[in-house]
Amino acid sequence: MINLRKALTAYLKNIHSRVYFQSAPGKVAYPYIVFDIPNYIDDGEFQEFMVVDVDGWDSPMNGDTSGLETLMESINALNKTTLMTDDLAVSFYLDLKLPLIDPDPLIKRRKYVYQARLYKRE
Repeated sequence: MINLRKALTAYLKNIHSRVYFQSAPGKVAYPYIVFDIPNYIDDGEFQEFMVVDVDGWDSPMNGDTSGLETLMESINALNKTTLMTDDLAVSFYLDLKLPLIDPDPLIKRRKYVYQARLYKRE
């Protein structure tokens, strides 16, 4: 899982500089991206299945979500992409696009949910 996190972090950081796994640190500047791998199924062979959530966070002064929408469309280049390292290959497929309502009305959020297939390389 560590190599998958490293590969995905590197890929997303090529798109946006502020990318975090599971949660952002304290007072980070907006906009930023948080990703998580909430479920992970190992079939015991060479293929594993997982869900990957990619959340975009922004707090625009005027409430306009255009910047966040543009960022998320850039992130969506992940759809139908395969990332490869020395020991794995993982392919991502967009499943859902969700506008999330944050309890803080100044924060705007979007979530893209990907199905992923990871293949171990031997």
